[in-house]
Amino acid sequence: MYQVEPIGVVMPRDADDVQAAVEVARRHEVALLPRGGGTSLTGQTVNRALVLDFSRHMNRVLEVDAEAPWARVEPGLVQDELNHHVRPLGLLFGPDTSTSNRATLGGMLGNNSGGSHSIAYGLTVDHVVEVTALLVDGTRVVFGDVTPEELARRGRLPGLEGQIYREVGRIRDAYADEVRARYPHHWRRVAGYNLNELVGVGVKPGSLAGGGGDGSDGGGVSSDPPGSARGLNMARLIVGSEGTLVTIVETKVRLVRRPRTTALDVIHFRDLQEALESSQSILETGPYAVELTDKLILDLARGNIEQAQRMGFVQGDPAAILIVEYAGDSDAEVRAKVAELEARRARERFGYAATLAFDPAEQQSIWKLRKAGLGLLLGMKGDKKPIAFVEDTAVHPKHLAEF
Repeated sequence: MYQVEPIGVVMPRDADDVQAAVEVARRHEVALLPRGGGTSLTGQTVNRALVLDFSRHMNRVLEVDAEAPWARVEPGLVQDELNHHVRPLGLLFGPDTSTSNRATLGGMLGNNSGGSHSIAYGLTVDHVVEVTALLVDGTRVVFGDVTPEELARRGRLPGLEGQIYREVGRIRDAYADEVRARYPHHWRRVAGYNLNELVGVGVKPGSLAGGGGDGSDGGGVSSDPPGSARGLNMARLIVGSEGTLVTIVETKVRLVRRPRTTALDVIHFRDLQEALESSQSILETGPYAVELTDKLILDLARGNIEQAQRMGFVQGDPAAILIVEYAGDSDAEVRAKVAELEARRARERFGYAATLAFDPAEQQSIWKLRKAGLGLLLGMKGDKKPIAFVEDTAVHPKHLAEF
C-alpha cells in the first residue's frame, strides 16, 4: 500500500559513512530516511528520500554491562539477536515486537515499540539510556540524562547543539502546564512526539486495571517538579520521532532480568465481546502478557500446514482466545497465579474452557501461532487480501469492549 521509490540507498559501515550521507543530503536539500527492518505498517520506512539502511553493516552489539545492566548497540541490530547475545547472562531487552526476528533496535527507537510484554516492561522509551546521533548539519552529539546545571551549560554551547538545548528548554517551560493537562494518560500511546518526557509526565504499566491517579489513566502517573529544578534526557524525546529529529548511530539501552519461569492460561470464548469485557478483570491479576487471537486467525491457522500442527491446545471452535502469561521466580509461583485466574474465571463465569501450559516448549508453540497472525492474514487464498495500514490503536482497557 505504501510504495515510494527512494532517491538513493546508502548502506553505511560506520558513523563516518552516516555523517557523509547526512552532509550529502543537506548539500542537495533532499530528505534523509533512516531505515531498520522495514516491519512497520504505516509507511514510516518509505519516502522520496536518501534511505540509510543500517541493517546490512551497522548491526553489532558494542558493549554489555551485565551488572547495571545495559547494552550499547548499533541501530541495525535485530531484536532477537540482542536477546540471543545477552541470554547467557540471564538478561533480555524488555520490549518485544511480534516481528522480533527482523525488527531492528533503531526502528524500535524510531517507532517507540512495545510488544506482548509491555504490560510488564512498558515501551522502548522506558529502556533508552542515551543515544549517539547526528544533527542535520552533521554534528555528532550524545543525548542522555543531564542535570539542571549541565542543561544550562549545554544551552551556552555554540552551534546547533546549543541552540537545540535552549529551544527545547524554552518550549518545555512555555508549554509544561498544557502538556500536563492534555497528555493522554495511557502508557501505550505512541502517537506524535514524546513532549510528556520534556516535563517528566509519564504513565507507566504496573497498575493497569485500577490506574495510578484517578483510576482512569491505565497506569501509574509520575510528574517531575516544574521549572529549572529539572534536568532533561533528550534521548527520550527522540524515541518515537521516526528519524525526523536526528539520525541515530548508536544507542545505550537498559536490559532487564529474564524471568526464571513462565506459564500460560489460554482462555476460550464463544463471543469476542465477552473476551474484551473480561480483559479488565484479567489485568487485575498482574499478568506478564495478555494477547487476543480471534476466529479469523484461528481458522486461517487450521488451513495452514505449519500452523495447523500448533493448534492442539485449542478446544472446540472459539470466537476468540486470550493468551494470558504469568512470570515468576519458581514453578510454584506461576502455578499459584494461574490458579488465581482460574478461580476468578469460575467465580465471574467468563470463558467456556482454558488450556494451561507449563511446559516451555508448549508455550513457545502457542506464541509462535500468535506471532504468525499477520503472515496468515496476508497469505489468505484468493485475489482479495487484507491490507495492514493501521499499526495499532491505544484504548484504555476499561473502554476496550465499548470500542
